[in-house]
Amino acid sequence: MAQEKEIATRITSLAELLEIVSAIRAISASQMQQALRSLEAIRRYSEMIQAALSDAATLLPPDGTAAPVPAPFKFGLVVFCAEHGLCGGFNEHLLRVPERALVDGTGKLVLIVVGSRGGQICRERGLRPDLVLPMATHCAGVTSAARRVATELYRMFSEGRIAGLEVVYAQHAGSPFPRIERHRLLPLEVPVVERRPLPIPPLINLGPRRLFDDIVGEYFFAALENAAMQSFFSESSTRFRTMEAAHQNIGNKSEELTGLARRLRQETVTTEILDLISGAEALRPSER
Repeated sequence: MAQEKEIATRITSLAELLEIVSAIRAISASQMQQALRSLEAIRRYSEMIQAALSDAATLLPPDGTAAPVPAPFKFGLVVFCAEHGLCGGFNEHLLRVPERALVDGTGKLVLIVVGSRGGQICRERGLRPDLVLPMATHCAGVTSAARRVATELYRMFSEGRIAGLEVVYAQHAGSPFPRIERHRLLPLEVPVVERRPLPIPPLINLGPRRLFDDIVGEYFFAALENAAMQSFFSESSTRFRTMEAAHQNIGNKSEELTGLARRLRQETVTTEILDLISGAEALRPSER
């Protein structure tokens, strides 16, 4: 009887856990759909900014400073991780990049981790991030998270702490697992976009240098927002798969315990029937 009560308690606990897992799975699926729609809008915006930056570069004087420069000694590495857990090895795969960079790099690395959970795992792995920023927990907060990162990076640039920048994030490419991307944002490489010459040149109210610098800021932010949204989508996708596997395992375990409870109940009923039969047989001689 005690074993049956224990199994019944475990089945009830699994049912409650299944409800939690199902809710997290549903939220992750919803966030994936929202992130997909946002990624399409970010892609169109980035293409527009890239074209504008390419056009603005052609307006600079021949000795403009848009030419590539040697890689800087001090560079920042921004790694977009997760704010919370329940996403498998999502953070661990991303943090391998700064680990290799610290081993192989010859210059000073300023490590910026976006995501509290990623920052915690980073410290557990022996890494010491210079800055940990919160990552968005919903799709509407991704732009704000990217803006916080941009603000901190601008401050580091102004203070001379970093002169170059690379960004690391997970990108979902249609495969079961996201692909780790690493892109250099600074020193700036002006994207070359093939465009047909316009019959009428655009009317420009700003100086070429001012126009170019303003568009560079938009290009810089668009790249950060794309990295943040790609990371958010990949995190939600990983969490969805993790919860899907947990949902299946909990269901299997619940079925197993339910079957065990039925067998124990049948054995208990059978034992009670046999005891009644045995008692009845034992009473017959005395009745005679």
